[in-house]
Amino acid sequence: MNLRKSMYFGLVALRGQPLGAYYERFWRESQAGIPLDTTKQLLIKLLSHCEKSVPYYAEIMKARGDSFKEDPEEYLHSFPVLTKDIIRCNFEALKSADLPKRKWYFNTSGGSTGEPARFIQDYDYAARSGALKLLYSRLAAGQEIGESEIRLWSSPRDMNRSSKSQMAQLVNKLANIHILSAFRLDPETIRQHINTLNKRKPKLMVAYTSSMYEIAKFAELNNLNVVPQNAIIVTAGTLYPYMRETIERVFQCPVYTRYGSREVGDVACERPGRDGLWVAPWGNYVEIVDANGNRVRDGVPGEILLTSLSNYAMPLIRYQIGDRGALSPPEANSGNEYGQVLGQILGRTIEVFVNTKGSIVEAGYFMPLLYFRDWISRYQVIQKSPSSVLFKIVSSGSEIPSEELDEIASKTKLIMNDDKCEAHFEFVDEIPASDSGKFRFLVSDIRVD
Repeated sequence: MNLRKSMYFGLVALRGQPLGAYYERFWRESQAGIPLDTTKQLLIKLLSHCEKSVPYYAEIMKARGDSFKEDPEEYLHSFPVLTKDIIRCNFEALKSADLPKRKWYFNTSGGSTGEPARFIQDYDYAARSGALKLLYSRLAAGQEIGESEIRLWSSPRDMNRSSKSQMAQLVNKLANIHILSAFRLDPETIRQHINTLNKRKPKLMVAYTSSMYEIAKFAELNNLNVVPQNAIIVTAGTLYPYMRETIERVFQCPVYTRYGSREVGDVACERPGRDGLWVAPWGNYVEIVDANGNRVRDGVPGEILLTSLSNYAMPLIRYQIGDRGALSPPEANSGNEYGQVLGQILGRTIEVFVNTKGSIVEAGYFMPLLYFRDWISRYQVIQKSPSSVLFKIVSSGSEIPSEELDEIASKTKLIMNDDKCEAHFEFVDEIPASDSGKFRFLVSDIRVD
């Protein structure tokens, strides 16, 4: 195992990424005690770089002075929110002036909230981000590098890179990672995937949330034999309570959720015996803000803003990721090491519904309406207008009780707190995943300002 780990880190180091050094440091500090000024020092270092080398931020900071050296978290209050549109319009100004001296590459966001944004990341960011991914897996599942891992993945771009790149194949082989496609989960594919899990019994399984839930639901419905697994981490989608219950019941193991994105890497992850998702302080700094970009109190839901602490090629400061959540108050973070904790992740901003009175309704409230209805195979809830909610449903083939449709329609009015809101039903043969491979249970076509 040690040889495999050494070869893995050595191969990645040949690409100019000191992954092993970061991983060992993060693990050591997470066990021995993380320095209390970690976030402060990383923010000061990042802001100093932006002041000197990033034109977009240098202009913003010109009138604000260098008070960030005393209290960088407070200093960020005066920064504007960074959106995908701002990145597109100021792409050149957001580049670091020392970019020619760095090893860097282009990346793009997933595009689940509209047109993807293009941005630049450097190799040091890639090494730190990769180290955090390994750290989260070890903290959640006790998995060390080289212990068997199965990834149930849906992203076409990731799947293509893994299958076509010889380097990626070699890295996965050394890390003992086996990748299964979840882009199209027909019954035969699901049966094959479960057979693979039964035979390999990996130390860890990492999967798209919606894909893992679909497989668990199918296995339970069809009484498939499922060997108990060690641990599952789900990502790329909100893990609702009923999903967790189903996956844990079917696979007879703990399920943890990991939160992150292509733009900023892995941000936070659940851990055994801890509440919420721990934000490792070496990767990102999290803020929760209201519609005007002002911070809200801990425990209050709002828009998630992320500041990447490791990407100097194109720094993202107060980046609007497109998700909603809430930070836990520090006193509620018992059992967690130093760092922020996301107490709630409520889903995408495209999953926020609005009634005719202008009030926001968390769309996740609609999901329990559809629990335990055996005539539903798959569904998607879409808000077309403040007075209209569409339930797109793939039928399981069972009879559709009209009284249950009436019940859903009636409860829709209650959830929306709006008698003017009507429920509509559309029965379809298929509801495809998005181009990124993620399945969206909830979609709002209403813009929230």
